[in-house]
Amino acid sequence: MNKNNNFDFKAWYNQIFLEKQRLELELGRISKLTDILNSFISEQGNANPQPESDSIPISGEFEQLNTINKKIQLLYFLLDTVRALSAELDSDRRLGMIIEKSAQLLNADRSMIFLVDPTTKELHAQTPDSQGNKTTKFSRGLGIVGTAAASGRTLNISDTSKDPNFKPEIDEKPAYHANNLIVTPLRDSTGSIFGVLEVLNKNEGRFTPDDEYLFQAFATQASMSIKNNAPGVGAPPLVSNPLLLIMKALSTGLGIDNLLQALMKKTTQVMNADRSTLFIVDYDRQEIWSKVAEGAGVSEIRFPLGIGIAGHVVNTGETVNIIDAYQDSRFNQEIDARTGYHTQTVLCAPLKDESGRVIGVLQVLNKKEGLFTIHDEILLGAFAGQVSKVVKSSQLVLNLLAILESERAFTK
Repeated sequence: MNKNNNFDFKAWYNQIFLEKQRLELELGRISKLTDILNSFISEQGNANPQPESDSIPISGEFEQLNTINKKIQLLYFLLDTVRALSAELDSDRRLGMIIEKSAQLLNADRSMIFLVDPTTKELHAQTPDSQGNKTTKFSRGLGIVGTAAASGRTLNISDTSKDPNFKPEIDEKPAYHANNLIVTPLRDSTGSIFGVLEVLNKNEGRFTPDDEYLFQAFATQASMSIKNNAPGVGAPPLVSNPLLLIMKALSTGLGIDNLLQALMKKTTQVMNADRSTLFIVDYDRQEIWSKVAEGAGVSEIRFPLGIGIAGHVVNTGETVNIIDAYQDSRFNQEIDARTGYHTQTVLCAPLKDESGRVIGVLQVLNKKEGLFTIHDEILLGAFAGQVSKVVKSSQLVLNLLAILESERAFTK
C-alpha cells in the first residue's frame, strides 16, 4: 500500500458528509426551481409572443440534474458504508452493519446473513429471531439460501410462493413473510463460499437486474469485512475491486459534461443571448478556465485569477451586468482579439459551493434584443446555483475515488 502521510481521510469524509446533507435538501428544491423558471419563461413569452416551435422547455435538463444527484447520493452511501465497515473493529457490530446497509442499499425491508459452520458445513443464521436467539441452522442445498450456497449463484425470486426451493422455516424470519427476496453467496479470497447474504421484500416493486449487480458487488465488500480485520478509524479504507469499479462507473457515467453542455445551450436560449461560457476556478494554478465555451472556433480559454469580468466575479462573488464591455475597465479585450469576436453586453454570475467560496462563473454574452435586465440576473443566478451543485459534487466524488485508488486501499 502506497502510504500518503499528508492525507487526512477523516477530514475528507466530513466534507463529503456535509455535501451529502446539502444534496438531500437540494433534491427537494430542483422541482420547485423548475416551476419558477418555467413560470418566468412563460411570463416572458406572454410579453413577447413567439411561435410554439421556438419555446424553450427546461424541465428535461433539471430532470437530468435530479438523476445525477441521485447517483451521487448512491456514491456517498457506498463511500459511507466502506468507511464505516473499515472503522468498526467489533466483528459482531460489523455483521449488524452489513445487515442494515444491504437492506438500505436495495431499498428493502430487511436482510439476513447465514454463515457456513466449517465443521458441520451447516448454514447458521447470524440474524437473531424475535427472542434474540440465532437458532436457525440447516444443511446446504435446502431452501433458496441453501441453494445459493450450494450453487454459488445469485438468486432473484420475484414471488416466493411460486418458487419450489422456498422454505419458510429457512428463508424467512420467524413471524415474518417474504414476498420477494434476493440472495448471493459470500466468498473468501480463495473463492470458497463461507456464507450467504439475503435481502427480503423490496419496498417498491421487485428486485431488478441492476439490484442484482449492485448486490453482488456489495457482497464482495461484505465478505472482505467479515474475513479481514478492520483497519480502524483514520486508516485508508478497504474497498473490494467490484465495489470500487461500480463507484468509478457511477462517477464517470454521470453524464455531467453532456448535461453542462445542454444547460449552457439552454442558458443561451433562455437569456436570448448569442453565446455562453462556463468558467471553472483552478485555485492550485491560480487560473480560470472554460469548461464549456460556445462559439465557432472557440477552444479552451485560460487566464490568471483576477483578470477580466469573470475574474472580478470570482474575487467579489457578485453578479455583474455590463451594458458596454469596451467601456468597462474590467473587460479583458485579449479574448476578443484572439477569437475575432466582438463583445457588447455581458452578464456574469458566480458559482459557489456550500461555504460560499466561488468555484466558477456562468457568463452570457450579447443580448440579442436590448440589454440584460434584473430579471435576467435573477434567472442566470438560478441557473448558476444549480450548475455549481453538480460541478462541486462531481469534483468531490472524483477526487475521493482518485485518492482511494492511489492509496491502493483495495484487494485484487
